[in-house]
Amino acid sequence: MADGDGASDDRIIPLSEEPKNGEWLIKIMKGKNPQSRPKPRIQRVDITLREIKSNETCFDPLVVSFGPYHHGKPRLMPMENHKEVAARWFVSLANNNLSADAITESNARATYDQFVVEATKESSPRDCYADKFEFKDFMRMMFLDGCFILHFMHLVVKCSDELSKSSHLNQPLILRDMFLLENQVPYSILKALMSLMPDKSMESNVENFIDMVFLLQHETPQSRSECLTNAISFLTEMFSSLTKKKESTVGGSNSADRGKDNMPFHLLDFLQSKLIGNSANSSSSGSGYWSYYFRSIIELKAAGIKIGRSNSKYLKDIQFRSGIFNGHLQLPQFMVDDATKTRLLNLIAYEMCPDGLSDRAVTSYICFLDSLIDHAEDVKELRSKNILLNRLGSDEEVANLFNELANNLTPNCNTYSDVMKNIQKHSGSHVKVWIAEFMHTHFTSPWTVLALMAAIFVIALTVVQTVYSVVVVMYLPLYSIRTCQEC
Repeated sequence: MADGDGASDDRIIPLSEEPKNGEWLIKIMKGKNPQSRPKPRIQRVDITLREIKSNETCFDPLVVSFGPYHHGKPRLMPMENHKEVAARWFVSLANNNLSADAITESNARATYDQFVVEATKESSPRDCYADKFEFKDFMRMMFLDGCFILHFMHLVVKCSDELSKSSHLNQPLILRDMFLLENQVPYSILKALMSLMPDKSMESNVENFIDMVFLLQHETPQSRSECLTNAISFLTEMFSSLTKKKESTVGGSNSADRGKDNMPFHLLDFLQSKLIGNSANSSSSGSGYWSYYFRSIIELKAAGIKIGRSNSKYLKDIQFRSGIFNGHLQLPQFMVDDATKTRLLNLIAYEMCPDGLSDRAVTSYICFLDSLIDHAEDVKELRSKNILLNRLGSDEEVANLFNELANNLTPNCNTYSDVMKNIQKHSGSHVKVWIAEFMHTHFTSPWTVLALMAAIFVIALTVVQTVYSVVVVMYLPLYSIRTCQEC
């Protein structure tokens, strides 16, 4: 505002003179903090992941929809007929294995009504989704989707011939679609269905299903020395478990936040908890991820760090032990195939959800592995140790996969920080690195060992010959004089 002399008024008006200024902040200050974090809903993939061109085919189902987000898409409709087959299987099972022809209308209605009661006992499954849906249509969809999931798991666990006989039950594609973030149903739906089954073994089938499909059971042949090492490690671990209390994972594991029944939120959440485990070996509250840096597998090997496969199947179980001369990095076994990229991207997307309870363990694992892998030679070394099982293609493809996945990811600062700190400390020891380089140069093959031994032998002979010559020169005149005197 200009005054009469044309000069501007630079006077600052205090906030106290503006009665309505800052009322929004006053309301915030009078509010209360939530007592507990809300359970995560089944959300859509973050747009930042979807906008990456190479990821655009990794988040949408190809053959079957679960939940409302992709329901009704034309290309997924053929699988709806198989959902009806699964519903007949379930209703028959829930009614003491009566045949479908023997099931009456009252039996079917009673089974469905009981399912609705069980599924909505604690909360409405509709609250798990950001969008709202009509209750009757939503519960019908949940029932059919849940029946299909349980039926498919049953067929896989039992190795049923029905999977090979049916041209529509494409097992790899269905498995792919079952673990997409936007293609999930609440685990409470599966729980409600399983509660109606007279046979209570179905819940263990769910866990066995994930074990069979995704978790490696260390079936790779082992040498005698590896078997001995595994036996010693097992005894050591058993003894430690008897003498020490089990520590909790820094930052809290997913299972600790799931509630008293430890029930997963959905199948993708179940898969993540099975993959990462609850180990506290690789977490620390000390310096963060970005405080440390180290080199690729090949360069670590040259620095005297030996790479080996751990007995654990959990991604968090990465350990490093520094010896007098060598270091030992233990990594869990991990299989890479055509579905790995899609599976990992959806786990990353799940960990990016704003209301998720994750400590970004899978994201941190990918970033850690990316720091170890620069080129195909690094993958080859990991493959030779049975750490990476390459069913994708060339080693170059695997290296590119992890390098690409790790772009723009932010790991948990504490995950693997102890491991990274100890690796950097070992690599920074000039004495250990010098000894490792010496051993690598002279003891990598039998020929270099023989050449070194021959060189040492020649040097030793030269030293002996020189000493002998000196002794002869020094003592021969004295010996001659003494001999002459005696004569």
